[in-house]
Amino acid sequence: MEGYGVLPTSARVIIWCCGLLLASIVVVWFVTPAPQSTTISPQVSPVPQPQVPQVPLPTGSDPESVALRGAILNGERIYQRLCYHCHGRQGKGDNNAYMDSIGHKPADHSDLTAMQRLSDTEFFLALRDGVRDKRGWFTMPPWASVLTPTEMWDVITYVRRLPLAESPASSIP
Repeated sequence: MEGYGVLPTSARVIIWCCGLLLASIVVVWFVTPAPQSTTISPQVSPVPQPQVPQVPLPTGSDPESVALRGAILNGERIYQRLCYHCHGRQGKGDNNAYMDSIGHKPADHSDLTAMQRLSDTEFFLALRDGVRDKRGWFTMPPWASVLTPTEMWDVITYVRRLPLAESPASSIP
């Protein structure tokens, strides 16, 4: 067999050392016990979940009820992710130091009278294009780049039902 020769001594020594090293690592890995925790873990109290208003959901199994229930739940998910920072978990628009500092109070979505004054189209345009104050500054950002039109309608569907929601405080026995 020409071209195939015996490895030089230095290559054989290197291969033998690598094999020995690998065998040592495997032995140590199998022999060494898993580390045991030496610290006593303190009792961690559960993180309190935010209190979200309980919006009444349709209970029917007809396609309209199922679609409406899905829209309300999706709208709630989006609202509690994006809108609560200014409008609050309850939708009251209170306790927002930043908005107070710029002289603008966010809309109170739990106020039935205020919500009835705003048409669905006006509401949609406010979500899509944002809301500006007299100076032209955004007091609510435009959400068109974040939400699809369907998601915006789901938020509107949810917010329209916030005034009908049962307060989380009253749902505690």
